[in-house]
Amino acid sequence: MELEYKDNRRRGTFIIVIGLLLALVAGGAAFFLMNQAAQQASSAGAQKVALVVAARAIPARKPIEAADLVVREVPVDGTNAQGIVTNAEELVGKVLAVTLLEGQLVTTNLLASSVSGSDFSILDATETVSEDSEAWRAASITVPDERAVGGTLKPGQMVDVFVTATVNVPQELLDEGVYYTDKSTKLTYQNMLVLSRQGTYYILKASLPVAEEISHLQASGTAAFSLVLRPEIDTRVIDTTKLGETTNLIITRYGLPVPETYPAGKGPIATAPPIESNPRPQPSPSGSPTTAVPEPSAPTIP
Repeated sequence: MELEYKDNRRRGTFIIVIGLLLALVAGGAAFFLMNQAAQQASSAGAQKVALVVAARAIPARKPIEAADLVVREVPVDGTNAQGIVTNAEELVGKVLAVTLLEGQLVTTNLLASSVSGSDFSILDATETVSEDSEAWRAASITVPDERAVGGTLKPGQMVDVFVTATVNVPQELLDEGVYYTDKSTKLTYQNMLVLSRQGTYYILKASLPVAEEISHLQASGTAAFSLVLRPEIDTRVIDTTKLGETTNLIITRYGLPVPETYPAGKGPIATAPPIESNPRPQPSPSGSPTTAVPEPSAPTIP
């Protein structure tokens, strides 16, 4: 009796492929159904509320205007329900600690000033007061535009402060002929925040010791301030031990010519004697006076 051989390998492979395809379809369907259920649950839990958002980009340290805000329907759940504001009028005049982009929610934790009408806040939204925290103060200085980047400085920018003070040299040192009384300039305070500005009055964020020094220098009347703008990303503290300027140091460093007395000498410049407009007649060699020749008269027109 002859046995018939049948190859079932192709049939087994086909069954395996069909099984894999059915598993993929079942997995995809399960994922889709679970995702739909999650979205429906999320939609059911997130209620849309009319909230205040930024109608345009709002810079930090700038009082909020009515045109900066708009009320829109926003889904609210447990992730974004803290500090929300529903009335735009409550935010007008207040100051943000950070810059807001268009469409962002305006929440109370982003405010630097909680008092309406206040132009600035000394502390930003991330700073708190504790026993070990720095004692920050707002200090005002007067700086004319030509010494404050042409008057273009704005709140929120970081500046360095130069102090120019009159250095009085005692008489015993003056007699030695080395030092003399003059003005001296040096970079004194670095990386200071401009909180507010009114004309040539600048309000800077300063530690309590620095605020005390600034108050003394202004009250003494012998010091003047200059402001220079720092790049936003440059937070380095510069070593100032080799800085500081006087007029003579600049003359020496750059070889500026020293003015000399001209003409040379210690006495006054000799002046020539005056010249007479109508010289007197001079006597002739024989001793007889000479007659001055009269100037011709102008012709008359008949």
